[in-house]
Amino acid sequence: MTTAAKATEDLKEEIVPMTGAWNQRITFAELEINKVRTEVMRRGVGLYSLLRSGTIKQWHVDAAQRWARDFETGIMGAADPERRSTGHGTLEDMMLARSAAVARCEGVRRTLGRYAADLLVLLVLDGLSVAKIAEMYGKNRQNMTGTVELLLEQVADYYEVN
Repeated sequence: MTTAAKATEDLKEEIVPMTGAWNQRITFAELEINKVRTEVMRRGVGLYSLLRSGTIKQWHVDAAQRWARDFETGIMGAADPERRSTGHGTLEDMMLARSAAVARCEGVRRTLGRYAADLLVLLVLDGLSVAKIAEMYGKNRQNMTGTVELLLEQVADYYEVN
């Protein structure tokens, strides 16, 4: 069999449903690109559940996503997505971007407290629902929803998204 024949071979992909940990971490959300609404996969099921229910607004989600990008870039050591997409930037640029991201994450932690930073990790990065977070902390779900709403309001103020 030649490479050309193999390349034109009909593939039968088996799509694996998101189960286990991924089932609770990934959700589908609509994104508007060039005035065309597209459904995309996003992490943070709890965050998007709050958005769909009307508890929080889109700018809350935008602030949470900015924080998540800073956390991934600065704390977890991921590549800066803006630099990576343009193909520009030197190692020094990446180190500056990483240090700025760390400074913003630490600023959120110092300003809002460790408890707030932990809630952000659970909600945005781990993708836990508010009910699951409330269960972990032994709190009432309605009270935790209010806590998360206030937290996202403060994060938005920190990033001046509003």
